[in-house]
Amino acid sequence: MHENEDLNRVHHLIDDDRDKFLQILHRLVAQPSISARNEGVAECAELLCQVMREMNITSRIIPTEGQPVVYGEIINDPNAYTLLCYGHYDVQPPEPLEQWESPPFEPEVRGGRIYGRGVGDNKGQLLAHVLAAAKWLEACGSTPVNVKFVFEGEEESGSPNLRAFVRENAELLRSDLVYISDGGMHPSGNPTLSLGNRGILGVSLIAEEADRDNHSGNKGGAVPNPVWTLLHLLASTVHPSGEVLIDGFYDDVRPITETEESLLADLPFDRQEMGSTMGLEELNMDACGYYRRIMLRPYFNISGFSSGYVGPGSKTIIPGRAECRIDIRLVADQKSSDIAEKLQAHVAHHAPHVRVNVGQMGSMEASRTSPDHPAVPIVSRAIRAVHEVQPYVLPAGGGSLPNAVWPEELGTAHIGVPYANADEHNHSPNENLRLDCFFRGIHTSAQLMWEMARARQADRL
Repeated sequence: MHENEDLNRVHHLIDDDRDKFLQILHRLVAQPSISARNEGVAECAELLCQVMREMNITSRIIPTEGQPVVYGEIINDPNAYTLLCYGHYDVQPPEPLEQWESPPFEPEVRGGRIYGRGVGDNKGQLLAHVLAAAKWLEACGSTPVNVKFVFEGEEESGSPNLRAFVRENAELLRSDLVYISDGGMHPSGNPTLSLGNRGILGVSLIAEEADRDNHSGNKGGAVPNPVWTLLHLLASTVHPSGEVLIDGFYDDVRPITETEESLLADLPFDRQEMGSTMGLEELNMDACGYYRRIMLRPYFNISGFSSGYVGPGSKTIIPGRAECRIDIRLVADQKSSDIAEKLQAHVAHHAPHVRVNVGQMGSMEASRTSPDHPAVPIVSRAIRAVHEVQPYVLPAGGGSLPNAVWPEELGTAHIGVPYANADEHNHSPNENLRLDCFFRGIHTSAQLMWEMARARQADRL
């Protein structure tokens, strides 16, 4: 790992300051920043900005229509290679509180892990980039490459203002690569490098028939049932195999390349082991089928259905209203607006009086960086230098992040490298970050800055 005198000094400084780093992380986690309820978000932005300034990183708070963005930069040469590190300082609500073993905003170290809401998602991971840059400043007075930081306060609420912020500040944010550390590593503990993510479109379908519930005996057979209306509509939308039957749904799906197929084939997979992580005995598919479905193919999901009565005893009614919630996972080159129009046309044809509410649950576009991007081997080299193992390269992640804004608004590719442990329990009680993962993340960010400078000098970036 120590291949250069300056790099060696930085890694030693990181090792020497572990206690200090934990104290800083404690400060950030102890400050609530729940964007869903606007609790402490602005205060956390101020704290994060203060922390960065204490480390001699030029930083400021930039307002948006919603929560503020914390922006920082270390510019050595405006024409030098520039790395933009993105993260979010807002967190999920901590409920149910009774399931926490320690208060969510009173961080506590137990068994080699630090527990607290937001410690892994995403305060500990974004802090790793800041601390790495700070140690470069301490050791050498500058970072090997230019570094910019964009930390938003609305990711857990769908990043509604990030795109406008990036568009309005495109010149300020001009960079060569966007680097994101969010989520967990592979369950085996092996590091991963992710080249993209699926998008999402949230929709609700509402069927209203009678203006009241009706007696299912006295009126049964005469009053239409909105539950059946939605069931028939949904059956016309998705085949039992999972294929979406909406006209044109797959028209813009980006083809899977041979390189991406080979990356999928290299990923470890055990049907029983993978199934057990989902509460299943096993998955009835091979590795390529599984990874292809969750990374590179779209999915139409019913996340909730509400109607009628399911309480104690019986209530023999024909409901007057039924509603289902849909989240459609999109892949690269599909656009949420286009899919929304095609869904509305499908509903208008099959169930014209069903109401389609689009946008109330938000949307994000899918994005995918080419495996042939010149930064991929550089990032892999930095990971390998710290972890002493080659990372698994994922063509995309299954979840949704606002990463499409970088290529679409800046023309800049993005690469994700999760620093948290796979069992970080993000969005759940007892969220945690393993201390060794936190410290390795700092080392990885520091190594990456040096590897990028070296690659730029050799004309490989």
